[in-house]
Amino acid sequence: MYLSESGTTFLGRRIGYNESKRKQARKEKIKRGFKGALRWFKRCGWILCILVVAAGVALWQNRFYVQRFNPLELRHLKYIDIEGNRMLTWEDVIQNAQVEPGMLMSEVVPDSIEKMLMRSPLIRSVSVTKHFPSSMSISLEESKPVVSYFDAGKATVYSERGLPLPLSTSTAFRLPVVEQGSLENVKAISRFLAEMQKLDPRQYSLVSQVGWSAEDRAFEVFFRDVAFHVLYPQSGWNRDMFALYDMVKAGFPQDIRCAGEVDLRFVGFAYVRNFDKRCVNG
Repeated sequence: MYLSESGTTFLGRRIGYNESKRKQARKEKIKRGFKGALRWFKRCGWILCILVVAAGVALWQNRFYVQRFNPLELRHLKYIDIEGNRMLTWEDVIQNAQVEPGMLMSEVVPDSIEKMLMRSPLIRSVSVTKHFPSSMSISLEESKPVVSYFDAGKATVYSERGLPLPLSTSTAFRLPVVEQGSLENVKAISRFLAEMQKLDPRQYSLVSQVGWSAEDRAFEVFFRDVAFHVLYPQSGWNRDMFALYDMVKAGFPQDIRCAGEVDLRFVGFAYVRNFDKRCVNG
């Protein structure tokens, strides 16, 4: 709105005396503030200009150092929190991660640390997180022994990833054994047994020997409590598949007692084959 000389707004609305005085006072206050700022700039503004110019010149002369400046280099790693380690000590994890207290936070790269830790066969999975201002946390899951292999009296224990673990021979005797001729498939066998251990621990505890059948493209599993072997598919394992074996064994005890092979490669079906005729007739 704009006031005319007759004391009305631009649209013709009349305003009172008090309102007119307040508007005039606000205008005078704004004018005084602007004039005061202008007077200050005339007296001291040249100093501010000199400081700005000097700062600009200094930044330009040192522009290469400014570009390389990293605020993270002002901070150093002070605290390292590790969780999930049972077999590995704090020192083992730090050594494998190649980090130490006192290093620059700019050198702490979580992705690189995770890759270095995953090189250890004793670690199954790991997550590294940086925390402001000067700490990091390492959360890991250690590998579990799932299968062993015996060759010329020497025992080797393998993890879920199929990597050899530095564990004792006594541990190897408590695990399922990879049959001779299937060592080249130990990684696939390890993944299969790890899934069985997770989905059906009781069934895994009964496994005595595992091999890979190239003819059937399947895992050939022998159990301690039965005379036949079971064929499992090379992929697509689930809880229902392992439960199907338990149902077949419990539902047809007489028939399955004489079987030589149970085929579970096809979803939802169990084929019992290679019956021992002497057992059936007896």
